[in-house]
Amino acid sequence: MTVSPHKEKTLIPDQTFPINVFFVHHIYLHWHDHIEWIFVKEGKARIQIDADFEMLHQGELAFVNSKQLHGTAELEPGTELVCIVFNEALVRGSGLDITEHQYFLPYLNQRLKWPSTIRKTDPFMKEMNESFSKLVEEFEGKQPGYELLVKGELLRIFGQYFRYAQQCAAVKTPRLQNSYDFSSLLQLLRERYQEQITVEEAARMVNLSPSYFCNVFKQVTGKTLIEYIHLLRVKEAERLLLETDLPVTEISGRVGFSNMTYFGRVFKKIKNATPTDIRKQLPSIDIMPG
Repeated sequence: MTVSPHKEKTLIPDQTFPINVFFVHHIYLHWHDHIEWIFVKEGKARIQIDADFEMLHQGELAFVNSKQLHGTAELEPGTELVCIVFNEALVRGSGLDITEHQYFLPYLNQRLKWPSTIRKTDPFMKEMNESFSKLVEEFEGKQPGYELLVKGELLRIFGQYFRYAQQCAAVKTPRLQNSYDFSSLLQLLRERYQEQITVEEAARMVNLSPSYFCNVFKQVTGKTLIEYIHLLRVKEAERLLLETDLPVTEISGRVGFSNMTYFGRVFKKIKNATPTDIRKQLPSIDIMPG
């Protein structure tokens, strides 16, 4: 059974120190506004990040940027993942020093692309592994000053990862012929879901014919293009229904539906409830990881 990808409202209890750590066996396909490190503590897992699939073994690591579609499947019994989910504000330098502009902004704005995984055989992994252990220990212990030590280990991890990224850029491993970069397209859809984007326009962005694009897009997301856009629109509509007092008709237009009847039909198909039913509910906090 295909699980529909959706935006996750990841639980970060303290917004003044926006980071949380989760221990899970697998992660269903979703995306969120935070950055995430996924570390394989035990076992083996297959991870999807946008259109890319990788196998991760014990001691290996994946990086997920803000708004990237991602999920994992457990490939061995007893597989355990450590997910560190945090807001970019925790590592950015607020423009007061060189680190933000030289290191973080080109990647956070996705002008440059970080490697999505790092292997345990890589020389950078030993120190990163040690930093992960220290970060988790400090976060769980919450002794006085733990915030400084957690942030320090997080920056140490990024420092090693930047070196690894530079090494990968120097090697410039060619992409496989049947591998397609959907990252920019998926980001555009998440940012412009209220616009009318055709299959032809989307296919041009990834240099595929419209018919072949439809097959590949369905493999990556589990949805057709229009179903995926509808999912994004309905998730935003649900947020507006729960967090604002805007009329349903206005919400319908804001998320990209010009026909109120059609909006109601699509909404009910996805949520199994009408917009009015949702508005009657109290907001619920989703505590699933990353």
